[in-house]
Amino acid sequence: MAVEELRVGGSVKLRGPIKLNIVEVSGSLRAEGDIEVNTLKTSGSASVDGNLKAGEIRVAGSLKVSGSMNADELEISGSAKVGERIKAETVEISGSLKAGEVVARDIRVSGSLKAERIQGETVVIEKKSKIRGLLVCCEVEVGRDAEVERIIANKAVVRRNAEVDYIEARVVVVERGAVVDRLKYVEKADIHRDAEVYDEEKIQDLSVKIDCSLI
Repeated sequence: MAVEELRVGGSVKLRGPIKLNIVEVSGSLRAEGDIEVNTLKTSGSASVDGNLKAGEIRVAGSLKVSGSMNADELEISGSAKVGERIKAETVEISGSLKAGEVVARDIRVSGSLKAERIQGETVVIEKKSKIRGLLVCCEVEVGRDAEVERIIANKAVVRRNAEVDYIEARVVVVERGAVVDRLKYVEKADIHRDAEVYDEEKIQDLSVKIDCSLI
């Protein structure tokens, strides 16, 4: 079934598989089965009991997907939960996102992100943001007062007063006031004298191979 345009101000239920061009949700949308859409914008509540494929997804309300999500652009200022994997070109989060796995070329977080594994080329974690899970990337910047669990990267920069439980990187910069519980580096660790690094170790290589061309 194909639908050109759908605007939901009340309550709508759909049964997939279904293809749509533009979907705007200010009310409540529930879909059973796989959904493919060019543009999905929700300021209300949307749920998909299946997989979601889209060109552009913008979530100002709430979105729940039981399966996987595949998108070119994903922007979340509200809340989203994806049961399995998210694959996207760009991910921007100023709200909250929970997923099984996130794979994207560029990831920017100014809210909260929780996933078992987060893989990206360039990752920016802005001030006071929180990341839960393993982050594997080429380059990551952890902003001031941000909190991150685990990082494996080619290059990691930890800004002032940020907290990271574990870092494994080729090159690491830790600024003043930052706290790192455990740090492993391959080439260089530039640690400010007023930073707190409790366990520091030079290693031969990263435990995970990072190939940015494959992301």
